[in-house]
Amino acid sequence: MRLPKPNIRLPRLPLPFRKRRGGGDPDDPLDEADAGAPPPDDLERGLDDEPAPRKKGRWKRVASAILTTLLAVAVIGGAGGLVGWLMVNAEHTESMREIQRPQLTVNILNEGEEPEPNSSAGPTRETAQAEGAAPSGDDAPAAADGATEDGTAAKDGPEDGPSAVAASAPADGVTLTPVDPALMEVREDARLPIIAIDGRQPWSTYARPFDVDDTRPWVAVMVTNLGLNRRETDAAIQLLPGAVSLSFSPYANNLDAWLEAARSAGHEVFMDLPLEPLDFPRDDPGPSTLLTSLSTADNLNRMEWVLGRAPGYVGVATWMGSQFTTVEDAMMPVLEGLKERGLMLVDSRGSSRSIATELASSIQLPRAFNNRFLDATPSISAIDRALADLETVAQEQRVAIGIARSLPVSIDRIQRWTGNLERKGIVLAPVSAIADRQRLR
Repeated sequence: MRLPKPNIRLPRLPLPFRKRRGGGDPDDPLDEADAGAPPPDDLERGLDDEPAPRKKGRWKRVASAILTTLLAVAVIGGAGGLVGWLMVNAEHTESMREIQRPQLTVNILNEGEEPEPNSSAGPTRETAQAEGAAPSGDDAPAAADGATEDGTAAKDGPEDGPSAVAASAPADGVTLTPVDPALMEVREDARLPIIAIDGRQPWSTYARPFDVDDTRPWVAVMVTNLGLNRRETDAAIQLLPGAVSLSFSPYANNLDAWLEAARSAGHEVFMDLPLEPLDFPRDDPGPSTLLTSLSTADNLNRMEWVLGRAPGYVGVATWMGSQFTTVEDAMMPVLEGLKERGLMLVDSRGSSRSIATELASSIQLPRAFNNRFLDATPSISAIDRALADLETVAQEQRVAIGIARSLPVSIDRIQRWTGNLERKGIVLAPVSAIADRQRLR
């Protein structure tokens, strides 16, 4: 049974969010719907849809957030880059500033005050004539026809060779074995070291004598890249103890005279062997650099040029070589060539990955390696710390080697430091004395 539908009419309630369209009762918001008018736009979108103005505002906020994020990333990235640059280059910047800092102090005289005579300088032409002494250094007259005073041909001008003071006798009385023709192979203009018929080898013959029975810790120092600057080379020869070993650049002029001056002062000498660094050719050790890209024959020819520059040295010290010393195929023929000529190798370890020392040991080539770069940062405090570290290594391992460049600040700090070794119970030894005594890694 169907019940009739009640005829109940609900009252109309005004809705505030409805807009009136067209005609009808202005007080009746539902008048449009009752009249068959299309529903308003807000009802078509549904209750979950946002109105268009709100969508536009939201995109503006998103865009603003993106721009703010990009700006923050740029600022943080720039600050991070600056901090990174400082961390990488701060030490180099400090080093360059230290190198450029004047090393001499000049006293300003009062009016009428006479300067004290410089005892380290040789007599000038005027004083030599007045006192009957021969002038020396840059004031010395040149020999006729390019000859030196002893009649031998001069390869370079007087500014390229050692001063007369540099050739003085050793202060400690230790003399080295003179250059022996039996240990030399003359080939055109080159004088290459060889093993003598009686078995004597250049490295042991030209080494500085040393008491190997001394039970105190041994510490050795080598100054490298000498011969390119006259003042610095003279200072190393004259001011440093004879037990400090000196290594000369093959590109130096008048190498014969430099090596003879150093050996006359009691220093055993080495030759720098330029090897390819990692950042070659940005860092270029020179035209005779041994390269991993060259053939073995080319590298051996370049090494022979270096070895033939002057006689009387103990061996070679690797100069740079952070790339070359890590490649066995390139390094081994060089080491075998050094052994055939009776020389010693000093691995400066320009790279912690260097295998030169291990390869040398495998073929019984006399070898030593660098424990500390003394002037990686060429400042007084940094060099003093490195020297103190070198003492610690020597006390812990009984032997240690430090390598420095021929910088005025390096020579000064090494000179002061060596004067205090005796009271610390440490002996200064030549590098040759430490051959084959360091523990391999």
